Amino acid sequence: MSAVTSTPSSQPSSMWDSLKAGLRSSGVPWLFIVPSILLMVFITFLPQAYQILISFRDFRAPNLTGAPAAYVGLENFVNVFTGNLNVPNYAFLPLLGFNIMWTIVNVFFHASIGIAVAVALNGERVLFRRFYRAIFVLPWALPGYITALIWNNLWQQNGGGFNLLIAQINNWFGTNFTVNTNWLGSQDRPFNLLPIMPYLLIIVSIIIVVWLVLRTRRLGLINKATGKLDAQRGFFSIGAIIMFGAVAAGTILDVISNNGFASNQALKLFDRAGAPVLAFYCVLLANIWLGWPFMMVVATGALQSIPADLYEAADVDGATKWTQFRKITLPMIRPAMVPAIMLGTVWTFNQFNVIFFITSGGPAGQTELLVTQSYKLIQQEQLYGVAAAFSIVVFFILLIITLINNRITRATKAFDEA
Repeated sequence: MSAVTSTPSSQPSSMWDSLKAGLRSSGVPWLFIVPSILLMVFITFLPQAYQILISFRDFRAPNLTGAPAAYVGLENFVNVFTGNLNVPNYAFLPLLGFNIMWTIVNVFFHASIGIAVAVALNGERVLFRRFYRAIFVLPWALPGYITALIWNNLWQQNGGGFNLLIAQINNWFGTNFTVNTNWLGSQDRPFNLLPIMPYLLIIVSIIIVVWLVLRTRRLGLINKATGKLDAQRGFFSIGAIIMFGAVAAGTILDVISNNGFASNQALKLFDRAGAPVLAFYCVLLANIWLGWPFMMVVATGALQSIPADLYEAADVDGATKWTQFRKITLPMIRPAMVPAIMLGTVWTFNQFNVIFFITSGGPAGQTELLVTQSYKLIQQEQLYGVAAAFSIVVFFILLIITLINNRITRATKAFDEA
């Protein structure tokens, strides 16, 4: 009678054994990865951990010498939102609203102009295409702070390039335009939407709520592929419905009480964004000039990967150029443009050079961004603990914007899932 022999199991007996087996099987790759991990620990993770640590303390300039900083808990974060910092022209919600408006307007023009120029230069009969592409990419290739300083000189009141140009136009055509405009220091507001902003906010919020409700009813909260509750869709849809519904209701109550800007926190976002000063348009023009070449480069690469057969078939079917652009060009360049737009959103949101070197956040903080305000909290006010808390708040704001952008644009979806 033969004895039954048991074969040892090939599976590790515990999680620790599984980990050791995995390390043994991937030992060589780990040898290459460990140096970069150690480098990241020292130059990224430890400074970030230290920043989180001092954000809970009253860390100021005297504490740089080693003096202990008092633990204040969440006081720094509360002061960031309430503005209880004794810092000139500081108000978090108007600052955030201006930063969001600045980002949306810039990225819209960057993407629109970049795609339009790329499509125009992609034509077969365009002469000197390579020359134009080389010239157009120069603003993006030059160091940003040098370009910002040049634009600062152009906008100067006395001897600035634009005022000199206007004076020359007056000499040529006999016009009488102002030649001494204080572009960067004036607090004139060419467009003031603040009186109608409560009504616009109500209308837009209601439209968004209705759209979200209809969309949620159409798609449902159940994932058809798994048959389970889609937590991401439910969180996004229901959360957005509640938020915009609360904004609409609160604004309606404020309008009824004729006190629209006193108690509604949502409207405080538009204190600067709803009526930007003249300097905003100066830095906007400079940043548009700087930003669209990057989008043109990305769009050009995506356009050149589209098979010509698609356009030939569309011509045979009688499709117009506009239809071809909507049905072929835009869907085919979306996988390249969406990540570029998301990257451009982060860059523009944290655009330090243009704001700091052209307006320095002025006049009276009206063109301040979160990143320039964070810098001033350190450099001018030396409130290191508050600046650390402020930077953490900015990180989470960018995280939320990125997640919303990713959800709306479906950037992580494959082309055939769009």
